[in-house]
Amino acid sequence: MKKSTNPCTRCGKERVFLREWVETVPSFLGDEVKVIHRENVCPDSECQKIVQAELDKQKKKRDELARNKDERLKNRKSNFALARKKKTLN
Repeated sequence: MKKSTNPCTRCGKERVFLREWVETVPSFLGDEVKVIHRENVCPDSECQKIVQAELDKQKKKRDELARNKDERLKNRKSNFALARKKKTLN
């Protein structure tokens, strides 16, 4: 059987287990599902700091894009409501 690997995305060293936690989340069917999260890190602490900084930057960008998308949707809905209101007044 082939052993699975989990190399560091930056240096290629085999990542090591850091922590594990269980989360219970609701499913679409109404029952609850247990999700097991496992966090692995690079054994080189300096490399891990760099990787974590890159991940934080990517998360910040994703969050900003999501906020912008929500704001555009909100503006589009309000503009649609205003246009509909003007149309009914004419």
